[in-house]
Amino acid sequence: MVKRSRMPDFERMARDAGYRVTGIEQLRSNRWLLTLSDGNGCTILVLAQARPLIGSADVQDLWELVRLRNPAIGVLLALDGGFSPAAHHTCAELRDRRLHLCTSLPPAAISATEGPSARGVLASSR
Repeated sequence: MVKRSRMPDFERMARDAGYRVTGIEQLRSNRWLLTLSDGNGCTILVLAQARPLIGSADVQDLWELVRLRNPAIGVLLALDGGFSPAAHHTCAELRDRRLHLCTSLPPAAISATEGPSARGVLASSR
C-alpha cells in the first residue's frame, strides 16, 4: 500500500462514477465519509478507508451510519486495500441490502437503476 499524504480526489472519483458530491467529512487521517447524490436524487453514503485490510468493525461503523442517516445505499470503499473474511461475514450477517463492500466506486447508473439487486456487481467478492 502506498501511504497517502493527502486526501484522495473524491470529487473526481465521484464525478467519474456519475455522482455529485454533497458532503465530505474527514473522520480520521485515513477515513472519510462522503455523501453523494445520483442523477435520480438518491443519497449514497460512502465510508472510504485508506488501509490495507478493512475489518468487521468498519462494516459495523458503516451500518450504524446507514441506520442513522437512511441513505438509499451505503458503500464501504477500500482505498488501496481489501476486505477481511470477517468483514464479508459481518456484512452478510447484518442482512441490510443497502450495505455494499467495494474496492472502487460503483457507477451511479447501476446503483440508481438496479438498487439492491445490483449487490453482486457492487460487492467486491461475496
